[in-house]
Amino acid sequence: MTRVAVLGAGGYAGGEVLRLLLTHPAVEVVQATSEQHAGKRLDFPHPHLRGLATPRFSPHDALEPCDVLLSCMPSGELIRRWPQVSARAGRIIDLSADFRLESAEHARWYPRAPRPPDMPEFVYGLPEWTGARLKDARFVAVPGCMAHAALLALLPLVRAGLVRPEVVVDAKTGSSGGGATPDRSSHHPERASALRCYRAVGHRHTGEIEGATERLAGVRPVVHFSATAVPSVRGVLATVHAFAARKLEDASEPLRALASTYREHPFVHVLRANASASPFPEPAPLAGTNHCDLAVEVDAERGRIVVNAALDNLVKGAAGTAVHALNLMLGRPETEGLGFRGLHPL
Repeated sequence: MTRVAVLGAGGYAGGEVLRLLLTHPAVEVVQATSEQHAGKRLDFPHPHLRGLATPRFSPHDALEPCDVLLSCMPSGELIRRWPQVSARAGRIIDLSADFRLESAEHARWYPRAPRPPDMPEFVYGLPEWTGARLKDARFVAVPGCMAHAALLALLPLVRAGLVRPEVVVDAKTGSSGGGATPDRSSHHPERASALRCYRAVGHRHTGEIEGATERLAGVRPVVHFSATAVPSVRGVLATVHAFAARKLEDASEPLRALASTYREHPFVHVLRANASASPFPEPAPLAGTNHCDLAVEVDAERGRIVVNAALDNLVKGAAGTAVHALNLMLGRPETEGLGFRGLHPL
């Protein structure tokens, strides 16, 4: 059994990591840390873990040696704790933004959490695109949830040469994306019925999408990214507006690009018109799952390709992808521990 510890396990992403790992057949969760909940049972902040035989929370500084560490700390914390943490873990998977970008890009988008020059580069943990590298990786950075959805939609089109290198990404997200600690904007009376754009320009996922597209598809696009809060708890719906590099009569070429890219990948599904009573991606049926649904349409008259991507921000957008990466790193079946198919209606 692989001995796994979860650093910063008291939040929403940490709770989902624990949910997936505590029943994983090849993993033993040997430690979970939280300053706020130190000494308490794991089901104290995570009621969905009731009935499982689990350890109690430890303080962060009591982290013990493990085979693999999954860090769910807020951005900046793993960088700050790196000397202590890296000495105790053979391999590390980080769910924060600390290592998603290359060094120069990180300094631009995260100036308040600078990365020392001697820190290692992490493999970008987008398994459908970096799976071969994950198998030998020691350090892995899980993508941001909205960037993850946008990239799954955009990358096949860029690689196929179907789009010009300028795209618009309109991403909608539920309240859990703001984390478990409330502030004025995420407090329930302020957020429960919210439908508002909270970052029209300058969102940090802009740099992540641009950089990852350049590394994985060979073209650096100009990305115009906006984020909108919607009245739900879980879920991301990213609408990617790309502009065709040449005349398209219909959606057949973009559809083929998406379908051929993800044909062998069990967690990405390309929806087709008239093939389902619900042919458009939506987050609700994906809640709790490690799946992403995609659908494409083309405005032939105006040369616009629109891809919608839906996923659960806490699972496919965070904990599920971390476990997917862990499976690949350990040489296990990539679907192991990730079989939950969702609920309908929800």
